[in-house]
Amino acid sequence: MNMLIKQYRENEDIRLFCKILFIFLMSRLFMLVMMAAYNLGMGSSRPVESLMNPWDAQRYRYIIDYGYTFPMDADPQANWAFFPLYPIVCMIVKCLTFGIIDTFWIGMLVSNACILAAAWQSAKLMQDEGHDEISGLSIALLMLAGPYAFYGGSVYTEAMFMLFIVLFFRACRKRKFLLAGCMAALASGTRIVGCTLVFALLTELYMELAPGRVSAAGIRTFAAKMLAEPKKILAVMLCPLGTFCYMTFLYFFCGDAWAFKNVQIAWRQEENFPIIGVLLKACTGQMEPRYTYMGWFCICAFAVYGYMLYKKHYSMAIFGIIALLVPLTSHVMSTCRFIVGTYVIYIGACELLEACGRRSRKLKQAILLVLAAIEGMMLVWWFDWGTWLM
Repeated sequence: MNMLIKQYRENEDIRLFCKILFIFLMSRLFMLVMMAAYNLGMGSSRPVESLMNPWDAQRYRYIIDYGYTFPMDADPQANWAFFPLYPIVCMIVKCLTFGIIDTFWIGMLVSNACILAAAWQSAKLMQDEGHDEISGLSIALLMLAGPYAFYGGSVYTEAMFMLFIVLFFRACRKRKFLLAGCMAALASGTRIVGCTLVFALLTELYMELAPGRVSAAGIRTFAAKMLAEPKKILAVMLCPLGTFCYMTFLYFFCGDAWAFKNVQIAWRQEENFPIIGVLLKACTGQMEPRYTYMGWFCICAFAVYGYMLYKKHYSMAIFGIIALLVPLTSHVMSTCRFIVGTYVIYIGACELLEACGRRSRKLKQAILLVLAAIEGMMLVWWFDWGTWLM
């Protein structure tokens, strides 16, 4: 015990992890209290795994238990749209536990472990960026107890995806670009927009090899230096590896390497002009009210990314913008989840919180309390399969 106390006092990383672990445990306790209150209010007795895992979690459970739907199965919403790395990790954990634990609990275990690690590494990333410990704890609080934090405790890919993104940017800060490429490869095997981390990596490489404003001369210098460093070229080529592996599997499995894209028509049947048309239709109330909300949420996200560009978080902002433009080519459905899941919005939100904190510490605390209250309200909608969170 004395050794542990000594390690806690002397090791800054251990102290930071323990503080984030406390936030994590309190956030999960809050979720359990909300579950009990929901069951009491609704006169039901639904278990934790039922309350926490609506919508796509049901499909991830099927993939973990049985694998992907066969081409001849009568399922218009074939589960090929769901990328394989998260289910594979859950399958491995389920095998290690000899299959005695329910699949939902396995998925929640993996998600919670990932989001805890992501919050810890995110706090360290904030320190890499020159921020103090309070900023690191603030971003951990947003990830663990802020709006949409319930995705990190459900059988969804968001927690794992965020972990790989955080590790990607930490590797970039340490100029370990090959490691960053590996993290991007893992991210691209978790969700398709993981491929777009290649643009963030190219931005980081450009800023190192040809610092200064983007210009024709700078691009020539960048290209020349890249060709002289094969490891950096390899790092860039690694970024989409996860997606390419999945496409290869789909080609042999169902004969269509683009099946993950082509099956999206089962969810998104409306035809809109990409991005501008989608946002215009959503924001002007020409869709359901929930889609109007999502449309304006996207506008706010773009504003945050613009602020991040102003604060010189170039690679993060570029990744966030491109990752959001991808789903907006068809619809605004699920974009709130996608924005939160791409992680970098938390960096911008934390920067804005810091700006508020410099004016008034109480204002920052009040904002955090309001965001936690919003998460509590969203939890009730989540338990009730609220379509606004779909």
